[in-house]
Amino acid sequence: MIQPLFEGPVDVVGDVHGDWEGLGRLLQRLGYESDGAHAHGRRLVFVGDLVDRGPDSVTVCRFVRELMQRGRAQAILGNHELNLILGKRRPGNEWFYGEAQLYRDGRPLRQRLAGAAERRELLAFFRGLPLALEREDARVVHACWHPESVESVRAEDDVLAVHERRLREIRRSRPPQEPAGALERELALQNQNPVQVLTSGLERAADAAFEADGRSRLAERVRWWEQYEDAAVVVFGHYWRSRDPQRRLSRRPYLFDGSSPCGALGPRGTAWCIDYSNGHRLAESVERGGAETVAALAALRLPERELVLV
Repeated sequence: MIQPLFEGPVDVVGDVHGDWEGLGRLLQRLGYESDGAHAHGRRLVFVGDLVDRGPDSVTVCRFVRELMQRGRAQAILGNHELNLILGKRRPGNEWFYGEAQLYRDGRPLRQRLAGAAERRELLAFFRGLPLALEREDARVVHACWHPESVESVRAEDDVLAVHERRLREIRRSRPPQEPAGALERELALQNQNPVQVLTSGLERAADAAFEADGRSRLAERVRWWEQYEDAAVVVFGHYWRSRDPQRRLSRRPYLFDGSSPCGALGPRGTAWCIDYSNGHRLAESVERGGAETVAALAALRLPERELVLV
């Protein structure tokens, strides 16, 4: 589930979240034809979370799959695809089950809804995606480059089997306890499962409870990139970065205070988070009456390390 990253120049695309029109604009800005061809031989790499919250996850996935079949793109698994593989219903993936996602005022979002045949098709696509890509000078992972987790899944080929096997092992070693031990068990289920770590990151106990995805949370995300000192560039998404730190679209604690909104991260400047909250573009645009949104779809050009946002 760890595969080689394309050699040569690539453009790593952040969390698309069903934004078919935004993806088209980004690829045009990057110089791609509608069939994914590029005059200078560049190729695309998608960092995961192709789906959920946006208008047309089905078309986005089919387009990416077609480019992959032509050798013009690679993609990895994000936590949103993993949730669908695991059969977990989450806010924002109602479309997959043929149900409308609602705005805060109860109105339905304008989204393409999946039918039974499309669900089978997409699940087969998701289960074939790797968890990370790597080459000598670059790495791509959805949420967290964690060497121990990477090595533990390197020779595996079935993400569902690995996830469920590790889940059973953790549950056997940490049976349900009184509420006082619930947080410790929650952290074990996250941090000791390599599939969870690579797709949704490491977590730790939060100083105070906060709301996320409609639930009160006691575990917060770890800024692992602050300790990333490797020379190889690592590109990831997942963490709801904002190009305007004064306008944030997630209720989770913001993880990028003190860093340039569009700059590299980590002690050596070799870590790049390219999730610019595109998952909230549709809802934010409607709620703001069509006014410009802070959400953006991003791509990092390698080896140039040039960030492009639309």
